[in-house]
Amino acid sequence: MGKGEIIGSKIIHGVTVPRSLDLMDGQLRYLKEKGFDVKALCSPGDHAEFYRASEQVDILKIEMEREISPFKDSLSLYHAIQLLHQEKPAIVNAGTPKAGLILTMAAKICGVPIRIYTVRGLRLETTEGVKRLLLLNAERTAAKAATHVIAVSESIKNQLIDLDIAEERKIHVLGRGSSNGFAISKFERTEQSRVWAEEKRREIGLSKDNLVLGYVGRMTKDKGVDELVSIFVQLRQEVPKLKLLLIGDFEEADSVEETTKDIIQNHRDIIHFDYQPEPVPYFHLMDVFVLLSKREGFSNVLIEATLSGVPPVAAAVTGTTDTIIDGKTGYLTKAGDLEDVKAKVRRLLMDSDQRQQFAVQGKVWAEENFSNGAVWSAMYDFYQTTLQRIELQPDEQYAHNAVRFGRQR
Repeated sequence: MGKGEIIGSKIIHGVTVPRSLDLMDGQLRYLKEKGFDVKALCSPGDHAEFYRASEQVDILKIEMEREISPFKDSLSLYHAIQLLHQEKPAIVNAGTPKAGLILTMAAKICGVPIRIYTVRGLRLETTEGVKRLLLLNAERTAAKAATHVIAVSESIKNQLIDLDIAEERKIHVLGRGSSNGFAISKFERTEQSRVWAEEKRREIGLSKDNLVLGYVGRMTKDKGVDELVSIFVQLRQEVPKLKLLLIGDFEEADSVEETTKDIIQNHRDIIHFDYQPEPVPYFHLMDVFVLLSKREGFSNVLIEATLSGVPPVAAAVTGTTDTIIDGKTGYLTKAGDLEDVKAKVRRLLMDSDQRQQFAVQGKVWAEENFSNGAVWSAMYDFYQTTLQRIELQPDEQYAHNAVRFGRQR
């Protein structure tokens, strides 16, 4: 495959479930416009069609289960091998754990020359016992089958090395991190967004005197929702005008405590909306954003809050330490130390000047480092470099695979 053939190369980006295609919003369209032959791959589902229309790329489909299922996983692997044998891509980039495992293994079996495992987070961090061992082995298998591993943050890279999942030489972080970056313009506070916010505040009973703690994400134990609600209830006794705004769906897996759910549904000062496909306007209702997640990969929601001008407070865990500059764009707290969380949230609630300073500094920092353009450009350069190196690969079989799979016939 010569240098002139690089742009025509076929790339397949795979995730497990259709909803995860949103993690690549705009990315595949960008790569297609750059001249690559790009396709997405996921399990069947209605959202896949929406993504196809939005990105103007073909969607390949194979059934994949999110949870561990040896029989179904074996079937998924078999179908993935058939599909890749037919498609003959030059690059397979698989993200999310199950797609990472199935597709990197299938790509290796088929001889795909560039096999990338994109690690957006490590679910095993909050598991133990047999399940942790199974998840760890799955991560190691996916990383071993890959020729390259993309970590979405430096802290994820460090975890991959510390857990002996992948060798350091194999791991890459694109730019400052993030797997997709952010459309900066959609976070701007326009006259339209101001009017919407005022109407929504009236609708949900927020006065100008109210201070609003906010959270956007899955309503699960892993995300620290139990702790967040507990802290709010305590702070509410000190700050009478305090409200809590929660955006996200409850989930049966890793569900919050029943007492927590009861408080959310019945507390007069807690406002809960289900999942919102466009959550940005809701950030504009918040004064302080709080994330007490036990683990992240790269915390998109913290950058979204920062771009929206809402200073965040988060537990210092994998993925959050890359998305807050402690004391400059927000506060990091000791993981599991709820008194530290409460103290720093209280400090921001009581100090509007500090909130404004963090908001201004954070927005500048996030815009400079995490735009879509910065991340997509880094990915394009990475693909160019890896494709060019194929022709320098001394192994004859590898070079044969590059020619065999490099371009659509």
